[in-house]
Amino acid sequence: MVRKKTLSPSGAKGEDGEYHNVHINLHEDELAVAGMEIGDEVFVRVRDEKIIIQKADQDDVEHDF
Repeated sequence: MVRKKTLSPSGAKGEDGEYHNVHINLHEDELAVAGMEIGDEVFVRVRDEKIIIQKADQDDVEHDF
């Protein structure tokens, strides 16, 4: 499943008047495909031009993407 998303500004603006946080909305059907539910804890990895989200309660954490 592939859907284009927008990184939306989130939280208060910093002293410089810019946002420094974003959020992304995922629909429950997208979470279900990934074997996740609303409220699950996740690991978030940032790689060269990638953001990887993986369920945090897995015994085997994947490191190679």
